[in-house]
Amino acid sequence: MKLTAVFGVLIAALGAVPSALAVGSAQSVYGGTAGAAQAQVAAQSATASSSGALPFTGLDLFLLGGGGVLLLLVGVALYLISRPRTSSQA
Repeated sequence: MKLTAVFGVLIAALGAVPSALAVGSAQSVYGGTAGAAQAQVAAQSATASSSGALPFTGLDLFLLGGGGVLLLLVGVALYLISRPRTSSQA
């Protein structure tokens, strides 16, 4: 009985945490100079992205394609291995 009461209090405390953390307004937490900096970054990226070229993300497409081909080959091999063998006894 005592253990159940302890778990009940623990569950109630964990349920109250999100509402306790959300007491302040978002403006008091996120206000200040961050909004101005974000506007500057958005303005710069809007002018930079209008060049018509895709940005370089560093993703190696050959490695990604090789992994896909390897997965395909493993799938075919597993299919061929797991097929039931039919014996041709007449």
